[in-house]
Amino acid sequence: MKNSEYKGYLSILKEELLPAMGCTEPISLAYAAALARSALGAVPERVEITVSGNILKNVKSVIVPNTGGLKGVTAAAAAGIVAGKADKKLQVLSEVTEEQKAEIKSYLSSTPFTVNKARSECVFDIGVKVFSGSDAAFVRIEGHHTNVVTVEKNGERLVDGKLSPRKAGLTEVF
Repeated sequence: MKNSEYKGYLSILKEELLPAMGCTEPISLAYAAALARSALGAVPERVEITVSGNILKNVKSVIVPNTGGLKGVTAAAAAGIVAGKADKKLQVLSEVTEEQKAEIKSYLSSTPFTVNKARSECVFDIGVKVFSGSDAAFVRIEGHHTNVVTVEKNGERLVDGKLSPRKAGLTEVF
């Protein structure tokens, strides 16, 4: 194996091998929701979720870790909002307490959620918009489980990232 190939493989491994708790798609959704709540600065009164078809397919029937057996897109988002620690990225739900499990279920039953299919052609696209009073925050993860490309509060960009061609699967590493 050539040294350049080895370095290419090593680069991919460093990027892709991140500690994660559970199936990575619902965890990534919980991460986006935790980031959105953090940007909002309050518990959201309403939640709008937009995901690519691939994310929807991969999240709809998967048990979200540390939720007491809850499944699906809204459960992943609710868990991230109620109990998520965004600084832990793909381990966002690693420290959920028993009390928070009950709060997640209560939050799901009392908060309006909408889920829509993303119009993007990216197979990995998650958008979470949260509302509290007149405030709103939005987080978008695209192309990769932790690739946060947008964080906004009330229309002001707090993070304005870019989707790299590598993460979009558009180029080869070698």
